[in-house]
Amino acid sequence: MNNAQLTDQQKNQIQEEFSKNPDLKHITQTVFNDESLDGRSKEGRAVRAFLINNNLTFTTTLAARVEEIELEGGQKEFLMSNNVERGMNALEITRLAFKDREIQPLSQQHRTVMDFLRRYRPEIVDDNEMITNDKWSPPKSLSRAIKKVNDWAGQKFDEISIQTKQKKMMETLLFYLKSPRFVHFINQYSIIADRDLFESEFVRTVWDKPDLTNDELNLYITVCTNYVRQKHIQQRIDKLNTMLNDTDNERDLTLRLTELIKATSEELNQCEKRIESLTKDLNGSRQARLKARGEQNGSIAALVEAFQEKEERDRMIMMAEMQNKLIEEEADRLESMDDYKARILGISKKEML
Repeated sequence: MNNAQLTDQQKNQIQEEFSKNPDLKHITQTVFNDESLDGRSKEGRAVRAFLINNNLTFTTTLAARVEEIELEGGQKEFLMSNNVERGMNALEITRLAFKDREIQPLSQQHRTVMDFLRRYRPEIVDDNEMITNDKWSPPKSLSRAIKKVNDWAGQKFDEISIQTKQKKMMETLLFYLKSPRFVHFINQYSIIADRDLFESEFVRTVWDKPDLTNDELNLYITVCTNYVRQKHIQQRIDKLNTMLNDTDNERDLTLRLTELIKATSEELNQCEKRIESLTKDLNGSRQARLKARGEQNGSIAALVEAFQEKEERDRMIMMAEMQNKLIEEEADRLESMDDYKARILGISKKEML
C-alpha cells in the first residue's frame, strides 16, 4: 500500500507535534485525528518518511529488541573450568562469568550461560533450574488433556475408545485449565520444573472431579502452590544440612546453621499442615455435597424406576391386546371363506381362538 500524501498543513502540524512529543504513534494519531493509527499504517509510514527526510529523530512505542550476547573467550574458559561445579546455582555462575552482581534472573546473560552449560556441560545444569520466559497457554484439544491425565494420573485412556463419562471429565479438565487464576499462577513460575509440578499436581487431583465449584477450584489451585512452596523449602533444608556437614566445627557458624535449619523445618511443617488442612476441607465439602446430591438422585431414581416398571407393564398389556385382536381378525377372515376352503384347512373360528 502506498504512503498517504501529506498536505502542507499536515507537514507543519507534524513539526509542531514533534517539538512537543517525538513519538511517531502520537504524531500520527494527532495529525490524522485517528487513535486507531500507529507507525505501521500508511499514514504512519508517511509521517515516518517525512521525519526521516527532515532529519528528525523520532521515537516509537515498540520495545527495543534485546540483542543476543556472545560469550567472550575468557567467559567460556571460566565456564569450562573446575571453578564451575555441579550443584552451583546458574544465576551465580552467570554473575561470576560476567563479573556483575546486578544480573537478574531470565536476563539475556542468564539465558546465554544456561544454553552454554546445557550444551557443553549438561552435568552442571540442574533440571530444577531450567528456566523459560515463554507464557504457558492452556491446551485446547481432547488429546492433550488425555495425555496429561495418562502421564500424571497413571491412566491409560485412548481418544478413540474413551467412554462418554471419561470424555466428559477430559472436557471439564480443559475448562479447569483455562481458569484465569490457574493461568496466572502457573505463569508466575519461570522454572520449568516448578511449572510441571504445579500443573501435574493440579491435573492429578481434579481430572476426575467434573463437579467442582469455583471456590473449590480456587482452593485446589492454592493447594498446588503449596506443593511448589514445599519443594523449595525442602531444597533450602537440604542445602543448609550440606553446609552444616561441611563446617569445620566452627561453633558460631554451626549454631547459626542449626537455628536456620530448625526455623526452615518449622516453615516446612506449617506448609505441610496447610496442604493437609486444605485437602481435608476440600474432600469433606465435596463428599457432603455429593452425598446430598446422591440422596436426592436416589429418590428421583426410585420414582423413575417405578414409573418405568408401570410403563413396561402397560406396554406388555397393550401388546397382548393387540396380538389377540390380530388373531381374532384373522379367524374372522378364515371363517368368511367358502366351505370348501374351510374343510381343507380343517379349522373353525372357535378352534383358532
